[in-house]
Amino acid sequence: MEEKVIWSIGSTESGAEDLFDNYKVPNRLGDIIWDADAKCSTTKGTKWPMFHPSEADPDGGYRLHPYTIQFNLEEQLAQNYVLTIDYLVIAPRASYLEISVNGVSGYAYVRPTPSQSGEIALQSGLHTTIYSDGKAEIIVPGHLLARGKNKIELICHDGGEILVIDRIEAIKRLDRMANGAGLLYQKLAFSPVSCRKDSVLNRVEVQSSVLYRRSASGELINVCHLYVELAASLTKGELTLHISGSNRSEEHSIELSAVALGHVHFTFECFDGEGPVTYVLQGSLDGKEVRCEGEFYRRRKWKVYITPHAHTDIGYTHRQWEVAERLCRNVDTALDIIEKEADPAEPAFTYHLDAGWVLETYLATRDDRRNKQLIQALQAGKISLAGNYADLLTQFAGLEDLIRNHEFVNDLLQPAGMRPKINAVVDVASLTSSLPAIMEGSGIKYLIHANNQDRGPFRLNGGLHKLSPFYWEGPQGGRVLCWLAKMYCELRKVCGSPPMVSSAERGLDMWLQEFEREDYAPDAVLLYGQEADNTDMDPQPVDFVKQWNRDYTYPKLIACDVSEFFEYVENEYASKLHTVKGDGGAYWEDGAGSSITPTIQTRKAQAMLPAAERLEALAVIHSEGWAYPLKQYDEAWREVLLYDEHTWGAFLSATEPEALLQKDQWAVKQHMADSAYQWANRLLHTSATRHSLNWNNNGREVVVYNPHSWSFSGKVQVEIAPQEIVLHPVTLEEIPMRPIKVLPSQAVVELWVEDLPGLSYRRFLLQNKEAASLTEKMANHEMSENAPCTYTMENDGYRITIDLNRGCISSWLDKALDQELADASSPWGFGQLLYAEGGEGTRLMSNQADLPDGDPQVLTEFMLIEMKSESFSYGQSVKLRGIVPYGELEIEWTLYHLTKQVEVSYSYKKEERLNKEAVYIAFPCSLPDAQVLSDSQLGWMDWDKDQLPGGCKEWLPLQTGIIVQKEHAAVHIASPDIPLFCVGNIVQGKWPKEMKLSGGTVFSYVLNNYWHTNYKGSQGGTIRFRYFLSSGKKQTLDQAYRIGWQSRQAMYAQRMSFQDFREMSEPYANVSGGTLAKLDTVQAVITTWKQARRANGFIVRLQEIAGLEQRPSLSIPGKRITAAWLTDLLENERSELPLASDGSIRIPIQSWGLATVRIEVE
Repeated sequence: MEEKVIWSIGSTESGAEDLFDNYKVPNRLGDIIWDADAKCSTTKGTKWPMFHPSEADPDGGYRLHPYTIQFNLEEQLAQNYVLTIDYLVIAPRASYLEISVNGVSGYAYVRPTPSQSGEIALQSGLHTTIYSDGKAEIIVPGHLLARGKNKIELICHDGGEILVIDRIEAIKRLDRMANGAGLLYQKLAFSPVSCRKDSVLNRVEVQSSVLYRRSASGELINVCHLYVELAASLTKGELTLHISGSNRSEEHSIELSAVALGHVHFTFECFDGEGPVTYVLQGSLDGKEVRCEGEFYRRRKWKVYITPHAHTDIGYTHRQWEVAERLCRNVDTALDIIEKEADPAEPAFTYHLDAGWVLETYLATRDDRRNKQLIQALQAGKISLAGNYADLLTQFAGLEDLIRNHEFVNDLLQPAGMRPKINAVVDVASLTSSLPAIMEGSGIKYLIHANNQDRGPFRLNGGLHKLSPFYWEGPQGGRVLCWLAKMYCELRKVCGSPPMVSSAERGLDMWLQEFEREDYAPDAVLLYGQEADNTDMDPQPVDFVKQWNRDYTYPKLIACDVSEFFEYVENEYASKLHTVKGDGGAYWEDGAGSSITPTIQTRKAQAMLPAAERLEALAVIHSEGWAYPLKQYDEAWREVLLYDEHTWGAFLSATEPEALLQKDQWAVKQHMADSAYQWANRLLHTSATRHSLNWNNNGREVVVYNPHSWSFSGKVQVEIAPQEIVLHPVTLEEIPMRPIKVLPSQAVVELWVEDLPGLSYRRFLLQNKEAASLTEKMANHEMSENAPCTYTMENDGYRITIDLNRGCISSWLDKALDQELADASSPWGFGQLLYAEGGEGTRLMSNQADLPDGDPQVLTEFMLIEMKSESFSYGQSVKLRGIVPYGELEIEWTLYHLTKQVEVSYSYKKEERLNKEAVYIAFPCSLPDAQVLSDSQLGWMDWDKDQLPGGCKEWLPLQTGIIVQKEHAAVHIASPDIPLFCVGNIVQGKWPKEMKLSGGTVFSYVLNNYWHTNYKGSQGGTIRFRYFLSSGKKQTLDQAYRIGWQSRQAMYAQRMSFQDFREMSEPYANVSGGTLAKLDTVQAVITTWKQARRANGFIVRLQEIAGLEQRPSLSIPGKRITAAWLTDLLENERSELPLASDGSIRIPIQSWGLATVRIEVE
């Protein structure tokens, strides 16, 4: 329609330079007067306000805001012009526009539809449930304009009922992403337009709304809209709208008075029925006959299930323990409302807790009366509880973390005869694909994923919300019914804040348009949540729900126990629901890299605690009268889960790190990591000690434990005296040993232990050898201009050449394969530290489309200060120390003779900086187009194949390591400390929908401070992390699993002093050691062995790691298993297992699956 553009403001493309995002500060630019010719305001400002508030906008002051555009027309006037407005709506109170041209007014009525752009153009839009857009065209008759100066004034009107909140603090809690009232401009343009001279109408549109109500006679009627867009000024007119369908017809008469320009809007009622409704609009406008015809379909009759809740952030808004009490107060409020609203004929309220942490806190801080009231509300379905103790970063959590997260909630519910039905992951952008199997294994069928799009465009990039509810399957098994919500606190985001009938009429209409599709089978949707993070529970929406359901039959607002929605949909529509399979990636897990040292501590705890549990349970089994310290382990796991929890710190942590609110919250979060590690360290030491005190010895000795269920060889550290050596107790052969640190009375040494069977221990003698007192044997290499630029280490398996000028490997040759593994053509060295600098105010910080690309500068400088080499009985190493960007780096490369493996460890003494930064370790493998895999909690992900649509692609998660493989060679990079990596390139802040996730180059993503909110803004100090590198023609997945977990939890050694007076029995009678339990396969592993929580005996959990259906045998030397039951992950019995004559059992386990058994032992 447009011809020549006379003036324009903004752009439909993101990042228009002349638009200012004033959505959160509507009055920032005032009631602007814009000079379109000069492209600036009359006060010389160069920005036009993107947001135009109406009189219903609380932050705009509940007033009308005239925005004025002045311009000159020097050419001869055209017959007609068109004002084109591209707009966005992100909150329910969409406005209409009053348009005044040189003092003559008309109206424009917007009809937004769900945006199909696939981008979010402003930061606030990342946090909304409604994101709709549209284009309005207003024909401006030429006679309203003049040659020379002209003025167009725009005023946004709400037109609905307004509840004025007159206290500023009360306005702040309304949630700005829900209470905005007005329009967001993307582009305004003014052009001459060609119209037929006799044309009066520009466009006619008839729409069904989502609203249905009962007439006075009880008939169901649909509220519909007629929009008439004029092409000329109108004096008067008469129209008749004839509608017919479902064997019925009706007529509506419309009289029009004078309209100078714009649109005319009429509301009419349409009878109910099936199929299309045809319409004919005809009549006379200023004496000219008009006729338009067409058809429309009545909207679906929706059931909208609502689940009021306040999202649980353990921190963020307030200090963590203040949050706990605030959320408990919400439970008090909810119980009071439930007691008051006891009428079952008009249920208008239920409450939902999205984390068991709140229930646990409530039960500990309220009296018996309140606790009983809460339990009764839970049993009655008036309050629903998610099956997760905390809202975790699920890709950072370990396997047992995810299970214990359900276990704690199950323990809270079980005494009242309940068990969890649903899981709720709220805020966190994407999830591990192991979750369906873990939920299914816990008896939890339903999942709410109410994800936040800020730094996590999972929904935006993939569009899976359009399939909700859908069945989600993990690549390695498991199936749950999932609702992918567009946000949380959705009652406000869709029905207004405060929710009111007039705002809900518009908000529900816009939101439900997303589901008005043939491929969306159900007649029900879930509107998830009411309040924002840790916000007080407002009782006002209860009255709104009542009023709504009195006014309208549909959409019907149904306050529900969350599981009611899922049960209804599954019972009615299960066969018509979609199924998707894959992994969501790790969007928010990069936040764990903002505090990498405590993150590494927690990863150590995640590995140590199951190891400690296995040794602890076996100590109790082998020692009559002993008890398992369940409460201590629960406390340890609680600290792990609280660090895994997604909140991390205060909302201002990245911008105001010196604020007390941030410092206090970070101190608590840091304590969670410290406490988790200290508990794990204590419990592992104690569990080993309970075995080691069961025998007599003739003097000091070292005891080494293998806490895993498979045999392996490896190194282990222990502290002995400097003059001591370690001997085999039978052969008296000296054990290979390497001094690590020698002090006057103590020495930390590293032993190499060969073939230690799974779940066994080995004893070694300590013997004084004065003449051979330990010293650290590192050879210093003098650095000079003529010193060699490379250093080579070699054994039977590898030849490694280290570039001393770059601090990395320049060549890594696998001799057996005759294959060079390091890509010499890469700009990055193998194992080179990369420091990425910059990114403030770019898409590295947020995925909003109006920000510039990140384009970080990569610094690779390494200036060698010192080099030391060492040869020891089972290997050799070289240690480099040098200056790197913003710190000093110590790298040690170790080549072991007894295993085909290279270890590289880093110690980065880093300056603490608030400037945006990231650190990577490059691993460019000479395997172009290689397949790249990493392990999830269950199985391995091929990231080119196993992602869900919209999954995170710029960085990826791992539990233990990465495999880079082709047909002729494979490289395995075990990463015990760093949980993220990138494929092909470092993070650029592109937030891609598609990306190649294969190739030979991967980067360990060590740390970053890219977050703009709750994660840490800076980190410094000494950061230590390691990798274990191996290769072969092929890397089997079960072998990679074992290597990975051996790197995360090695053997455990302790020095024992002289002890006697023990009565020794098996498995403690042998002087060289013993076996505590046996699993007869290495392709399934024991992940945990612990005391049963609600019955006698012990829980043993197996994980299948080779992709094979198996029936491994479990036995306990010297003991008989007397009874065994297969259970689910929460210890609910499923079936009894037969016992073998020797007291062992065979445990059936599916490919990549878990099997949990409860056993009783004689």
